[in-house]
Amino acid sequence: MGNRAEQEPAPHMALLDSGWHTDWAPDGVPDRASGAARIRQLAASGFAALAIPREFGGAGAGLVEVASAQRALGAVDPSAAIALNMHSFTVGLMADYWQRHRDTSWMLLEGIAGSHALVASAFAEPGGSPNFMSSRSSAVETGKGYRVSGVKYPCSLASTATLVCLTARVEATDETILALCPAASAGLTVEGDWPSMGMTGSDTAKLVLRDVDVDDRLVFHRGPAGVIDDTVISGMVWFSVLLSATYHGVLSALLDLAYRQVTGSGQYGTRVSLLGRATREVLMLGGACRQLGRDFEDGGLSGRAALAAAVALRATLSDVRDRALSAVTPVLGSRLYTRDQPAAKLLVDSLAAHHHPPSLLVCDQVVGDHCTGREISFDPAG
Repeated sequence: MGNRAEQEPAPHMALLDSGWHTDWAPDGVPDRASGAARIRQLAASGFAALAIPREFGGAGAGLVEVASAQRALGAVDPSAAIALNMHSFTVGLMADYWQRHRDTSWMLLEGIAGSHALVASAFAEPGGSPNFMSSRSSAVETGKGYRVSGVKYPCSLASTATLVCLTARVEATDETILALCPAASAGLTVEGDWPSMGMTGSDTAKLVLRDVDVDDRLVFHRGPAGVIDDTVISGMVWFSVLLSATYHGVLSALLDLAYRQVTGSGQYGTRVSLLGRATREVLMLGGACRQLGRDFEDGGLSGRAALAAAVALRATLSDVRDRALSAVTPVLGSRLYTRDQPAAKLLVDSLAAHHHPPSLLVCDQVVGDHCTGREISFDPAG
């Protein structure tokens, strides 16, 4: 057995880790492992089934527990975490949908758990979309389901996913469908890659659908296009909570580097106040993230209020990222701008926090619309 100092976490990590609890823990990042290989390894570890109810073969983890797992992974492997965040969000949304409707969607969840399948979240489209669950992709009804065409980009897990969860607009009825589609379906191709500066191991690329047949049994939600319903609200809450938790892990790892640099050198001075400021920001983000997750899980927050709170959390994530980096930059100094430095990699990865939906241009508008009794819209032109 080691001594007490070896067994206990450093004070800064004990504080940042407080409140986050999960039975799942990532292993170390393998040397030379590709993004796709790393993602498959993590999926096989049980991560893929965390949010699926136990009766269907999953771990039965709730929103906050899945968020804790996302945070743990984000601290050691941001690229894999942001990729698997989309799987966690999609499967969590499906589990929540089943909890509310008690329909045949349980069969989809059981199938995902039984095969350890990864599910890509194919919602984003070139140019963005005003509604989180709306789509420019088109769906035409057939005798057995729908024939879907469109482009989904950027899409994480592009080559590693077994299933693709997609949205498409049914032109004849002006409805939006939410459906699973096997990644090996005829007409579905992976094209190009995501020319990002960071998160380079997230297996992100473009999905092109050319008359892809989707079985009606794989459609688990239909609703009027552009309408904010319970599925849109649930999706936004799950997405915002898991996304914030993931970046909380990234920022915690960056702070850990800064604290170890200061304590290792013994050069404190004004660095202590700067690190305290950054820690305060990240700590408050974590508290807000967990609170929204718990409030939504226990029914204390629902409907349009839950949607407004989720959008507020998503925007706050970007604000906290910038304020924390502003404080920690003088402490880490040139390490943030030196090739192959862990701090520099985390800096670039954390920048991606600004580029997830909804657009930062409309987040505050959505919150204001709700609080003034106006109709909520994700369309910046509205």
